[in-house]
Amino acid sequence: MAVIFYLSGSGNSLYAAQQIAENLEGCRLETIGSYLRKPYDVKDEVVGIVSPVYCFALPPLMAKFLEKLKAKPNYCFGVVTMGGNQGRALKQMSEILATKGVTLNYGQTVLMPDNFFGIPLEKREAQLKAAEPVLVKIVGEVAEGKADLGSVKEAMLWKLFGTSASWWYLKNRLNFEVMTVDATKCIGCNICAEVCQMENIKLVDGKPEFGSNCASCLGCFHWCPQSAISAGKLTLDNSKRYTHPKINLQMMKGDQ
Repeated sequence: MAVIFYLSGSGNSLYAAQQIAENLEGCRLETIGSYLRKPYDVKDEVVGIVSPVYCFALPPLMAKFLEKLKAKPNYCFGVVTMGGNQGRALKQMSEILATKGVTLNYGQTVLMPDNFFGIPLEKREAQLKAAEPVLVKIVGEVAEGKADLGSVKEAMLWKLFGTSASWWYLKNRLNFEVMTVDATKCIGCNICAEVCQMENIKLVDGKPEFGSNCASCLGCFHWCPQSAISAGKLTLDNSKRYTHPKINLQMMKGDQ
């Protein structure tokens, strides 16, 4: 049996996880939020982790998940989706797993549209097209149980700019972690809460309220049909909205 744990806001990592899972016998998908809410001993022989890259590293909650993961698989693989550069995401994944007695056997990256910066439609389409053969290759190699750690390294951009400096800018200059809603736009549809894998959003009097367990995935930001949600100084209009074209709301909600 196999399991793939994933974190996904706009659908990139979920799409990658789906493609891999379809070619692994008896494979199920599980969000890291689900596991963090109720940790358990993972008995699967194959364990995969699919994650976006934040600031040249793993998302903090993905790192927390790996630190809490209880598993002893025969084969473990990691795939990171990124807008430009993985930094040290895969190496960080390998290092955390090693502290748990788990060996990362395979690691690979996939370039996909960034959901933080506004990416022109033409560039998005080109990136998605280029990602398909990369995913096909990953799917085949994981299905074969291939060992390949060639991408598990520290990229130069991480060494030059650093994760800490990037997060400092997002938090202190853009107030990125302060999620707000424009009550004049919000229609109380509850989509933001339904796509939040951390269950960090609750509807109160018809409007979303944000808790303290945000994964900074921007899922609520991009899936909101009214563009009513802002992340600090980061605001969105329909021209900048991005969700993976092959992922729908039902998939994001876990109805796969």
